[in-house]
Amino acid sequence: MKLTFVAVLLLTGLRGCFGQSGASDTAASDTSAAGSGLPTAQAAYSAPAYHAALRRFDVRRRQLAGRYRRATTAARRTACLGEARQLLLSELDSTIFPAWEGTAWAFYGTSWEPRRGSIACGYFVTTTLHDAGLRLQRTVLAKQASEVLIKNLTSEAYITRYRGLSQADFVRQAQALGPGLYVLGLDFHAAFLRVRPDGGVQMVHSTYLGPGTVVREAAASSTALPSKYRVLGKVSADPNFLRHWLLGDALAVHGATVQQ
Repeated sequence: MKLTFVAVLLLTGLRGCFGQSGASDTAASDTSAAGSGLPTAQAAYSAPAYHAALRRFDVRRRQLAGRYRRATTAARRTACLGEARQLLLSELDSTIFPAWEGTAWAFYGTSWEPRRGSIACGYFVTTTLHDAGLRLQRTVLAKQASEVLIKNLTSEAYITRYRGLSQADFVRQAQALGPGLYVLGLDFHAAFLRVRPDGGVQMVHSTYLGPGTVVREAAASSTALPSKYRVLGKVSADPNFLRHWLLGDALAVHGATVQQ
């Protein structure tokens, strides 16, 4: 009886991570737990403070977008995209990921608000990017297989695929790709991988395992990372992704296998 229950729970979790159906809808080295790849203590959360912080970031994004549009040389535009990368990573690391941490995972979770309701793994990826200011079709992309989701966020040049690697070897491969923000696709799961300048590697995701919540944890010891097939999309290195985010351009959906 116990084995049957565990099997059903695990199967539900696996299916829920990339085929959900439900209601529509920093660059500087950090010596803290967040920068080392170690699990982090859950931060306090205030909805008004969270949304005020998002508005402040959006003002900074719009100001930077204005500078980008006024730039008269390729070098100046490239510099603006570099600043955009730092701003986006700072927003996710300091505000968005900590706010969502502790939010419950559920098979049909589609919450728009941290610490309220529940959120599935694909919805966590698309909702946090939406909170950061990326214009994307949150529900459609959240329902796709993780590789389809990644291919809609970044181009092939920034995607790396791995088969049959041990967890430790995969983490070393991710470190070798360099610091930044990655969207991670597993056999039955979607997540963020955050590689720090000091080499720390965190997995940030809504997990059906362990606490059954959104967590930021060391990738090397994450119980959700084992997978026969893994896909990494380094969105923070892709100038097209950064340009879409900076200028507020909407992302079109391509190759969707699951419709609304």
